[in-house]
Amino acid sequence: MLRNILVQLYLFLQPLLGMGQSLSADEVAHLPNGLDESSGMAFIGENAIAMINDGGNDAELFIVDTLGNLIMRPKLLGLPNRDWESLCYANGLLYIGDFGNNNNSRQNLEILVLDISRLLSDEEWSLKGRIPFSYADQKAFPPIESSDWYYDLEAMVYSDDSLFLFTKNRTKPFDGLVKVYALSTKIRTQEAQYIKSFKTEIGLKHFNWVAGASLGPNGDDLFLLGYSKLWYIADWRNNSELKAFPYNLGYFSQKEALAYSNNQIYFSEERTKGQDPKLHKLSVDVFRDQYRHLMEEIFRLPAQKVDEDKIFRITFKDPHHFIGSTYHIYNTSGIEVLKGEFTAEMLKQPEYEIDLTSLMPGRYVFSLRGQIKRAFAIQVL
Repeated sequence: MLRNILVQLYLFLQPLLGMGQSLSADEVAHLPNGLDESSGMAFIGENAIAMINDGGNDAELFIVDTLGNLIMRPKLLGLPNRDWESLCYANGLLYIGDFGNNNNSRQNLEILVLDISRLLSDEEWSLKGRIPFSYADQKAFPPIESSDWYYDLEAMVYSDDSLFLFTKNRTKPFDGLVKVYALSTKIRTQEAQYIKSFKTEIGLKHFNWVAGASLGPNGDDLFLLGYSKLWYIADWRNNSELKAFPYNLGYFSQKEALAYSNNQIYFSEERTKGQDPKLHKLSVDVFRDQYRHLMEEIFRLPAQKVDEDKIFRITFKDPHHFIGSTYHIYNTSGIEVLKGEFTAEMLKQPEYEIDLTSLMPGRYVFSLRGQIKRAFAIQVL
């Protein structure tokens, strides 16, 4: 009872605490019987979604259409479902992530690679191989300190012949950090290489850990799924400092499967007492529109001019969004004449000063690159 009260209070307070925008997803359909613990989904055709149940269930696929109708239910004989947690699909191959790791102690993590190029036409599939893997930076199983429990995993995407993994944080105390690792799609034993990390929110872990992932239409947009939120990261491959923007779904349930198709983000939730498992969808445009508005709020320049002492002052509303960003100043011939990087130490204060005394009087273009991009003209007196 107390836990339920805390959950409801947390959800009620989220908008008041400034934790992102609110979204209302469309309910598409109830999921087919037997698909009670959906943990991964991927589009394998224009109107065909492959879905799986997580660990403890049969090794099988559920192929449904975008209205939730069951197309087929192939059994994957000979493939144990230890803890299946994610799916992604590319070039006729389906990648099944058998890497659920609640206790951070598994040493038999692997990704199953299935050839399903003839599944929809002839109901045939074959096992192409397995990718056993470990984390290059995990030295103990589980890590000795619970503050290092970063190695549970339920989210994976395919991009440019690589698989990217987004960990599910189980640290105590919970610090909101999501680690990103990369694997090759080659069928061989591998070490997952650490790429970068970012944070969701510090708070109750069940509201802020990542349980699903999907790329958007051009591969630059990344969407992450939680039990009460979706996060959006723009240009995720190119930014060294990632910022996950939260969008509150308004209610709490076990949501772990996420996939994109035709400008829509689909997600599912598991069966709970008194509630059937369902499929939902949201337009990608909703994220982009709200993201653009949010960017306008985050960045503000009181004046786009340089003081008489040739000091250019920039005021940041939320400096942490700009850590790792670079600035570049060009003359009217397009030649770069000055550049720099915004570090965490520099941005301890909301106002940052750039010394332009080395520049001759005239007009220049100031370009900001990073998670947030801006370009505008400045006048040096």
